[in-house]
Amino acid sequence: MSAHRAREGSESGLLRGIGGIMRPELEDVAGEIIAEIRAAIPEYQGSFDGPYGRWMTEGVRQAIALFVDRLGEPAAATGGPAHPRGSAPLDGHEVHRRIGRQELHEGRSLDTLQHAYRIGVRVAWRRIMRLGRRSGFSSAVMSQLADRMLALMDELSSVALDGYREAKSEPADPVMAARRRLVRLLACGRPVARDDIEDLARLARWPVPDTVTAIAFSPPVWPSSGEVPCDMLADVTGTSPFLLAPGAVTADEAARLQASLVCGPVGVGVPVEPFDAADSLRLARRVLTLAADGAASPDAVVWAEERLPELLLQNADAVIAQLRRRLFEPLSELTQRQRERTIETLRAWLEQQGNAHAMADRLGLHPQTVRYRMRRIEDAFGARLRDARGRFELELAVYSLSGGDPAGGDSSGGDAGS
Repeated sequence: MSAHRAREGSESGLLRGIGGIMRPELEDVAGEIIAEIRAAIPEYQGSFDGPYGRWMTEGVRQAIALFVDRLGEPAAATGGPAHPRGSAPLDGHEVHRRIGRQELHEGRSLDTLQHAYRIGVRVAWRRIMRLGRRSGFSSAVMSQLADRMLALMDELSSVALDGYREAKSEPADPVMAARRRLVRLLACGRPVARDDIEDLARLARWPVPDTVTAIAFSPPVWPSSGEVPCDMLADVTGTSPFLLAPGAVTADEAARLQASLVCGPVGVGVPVEPFDAADSLRLARRVLTLAADGAASPDAVVWAEERLPELLLQNADAVIAQLRRRLFEPLSELTQRQRERTIETLRAWLEQQGNAHAMADRLGLHPQTVRYRMRRIEDAFGARLRDARGRFELELAVYSLSGGDPAGGDSSGGDAGS
């Protein structure tokens, strides 16, 4: 008995060591799997370019991480869950259950998803075979790895099947069905008859407010102990989850929703009439991309009302690019760092209306250094600085630069090389 336990412990230690070797390659393997799924399954063409692609990518990452995490766990040898269903380590199960649900919403059969799982196993196994040859794994170890990989595929595809069947068998609650139709109708952006909306709102038991505000989330959205308030319309199971809230949304309400849905950044649109809800949702989703692009904290609540100029410029790329090219032509002979410093100073000049001392405080520089930079700005832009339209164009060009601080700051306190 003791020899058996010793052998089992030795095998577990070996597999844990293999997991350590494999872990640095997880992200690369996930990317290879996603690329092969995209190339091999026509039904997913287009889906991977939107939020659903992020769901699938997360599912692949979770599956690979779960496989590596379980190496060396005796309970995993049978292919059964190493942790009770619903406990924290099984977040990967929840991802795959929701992928199964979404396959139904996307109108695909489970055959497509099963095909994707098989591709994932094939690509991952190719990588393990290369790793095994390079590291000299024995045939017994390779056999164990194959058994565990196939068992995990069966386990996760079964979880996805549960989600698919769960979504398919949900009772047709007429009120909930009306609320789902109503929120999608309001958000679709197509002209809809007022009477149709009001009739559907009565079926949904949703008093039509004077205004609504859209709130957009990044998938996946995880339900927690909180509930979506009954006065809000919700579509949080899809690949572009959102809510429509009556009236304006407060900071406390946004924070509570973010906590109750256990999600990342939240984009809040502007209050509009219910029949213009698609406009608010469009702004909420656009402002959410500012967080995704690094222009806001990844766990922030981002408000469209506070970012309207950025949203305007964000959606006029071709025009803004031409404007920047024309306006910043006088800086073309400078180095990249010199251009950044000059544009940073120009921003301060525009914000502080040319006041050298206020600019110095803004930039953290000596006023004399600021005056030197201002002479360079005067040489570059001349009469444009004294013309209202010219200043407006410069502001558009400066504030269109990503991240809100194109120069990256200057903490040196000096102006060497500028």
